[in-house]
Amino acid sequence: MTNKMTQTIAAGLIGISLIVAGTGCSPTPPNVAQSPTATQPPAATQPPTVAPQPSSTPQSNAIQTFSCTGRKSNGWDYDAKFLDGRFTQITWTRSGQPTYVSPLTFDRNNDQGQPIYRGAFQAATAISLVDLGKGNVRPGSEVSVGTEEWGWARGTCAIALK
Repeated sequence: MTNKMTQTIAAGLIGISLIVAGTGCSPTPPNVAQSPTATQPPAATQPPTVAPQPSSTPQSNAIQTFSCTGRKSNGWDYDAKFLDGRFTQITWTRSGQPTYVSPLTFDRNNDQGQPIYRGAFQAATAISLVDLGKGNVRPGSEVSVGTEEWGWARGTCAIALK
């Protein structure tokens, strides 16, 4: 086998092990649309994914986690987590208040091709997250987080520290 072929096989095996490891830790149950062997739904309902970048070293194929932070006009700070090609949750913090976590689920892409995620704050207030980067989250990307009673606020993404 050539060195290039060996590196390609090693990179593929590392990617598969990351996917397998990630399925055991996912905060939401697996979805048929996420299965690589399942028939994929139309693009408008398919959750966004991160395309792997070509690399000569297998270590660089690890999936990055992003943290997109912002502040609502009422003083609540939010931190939206992007992991494995999708937004998974928003953590809400405010001085003097307990921390709340709102799980997110992919809803659809809007007319501009921006993925929309839905959730709730304390199971009472509807939340929408619009990925303004169109699924291509990277440092400096923006999200817009809307709550039915608090309006909309932009957040900026950065690589999450582990």
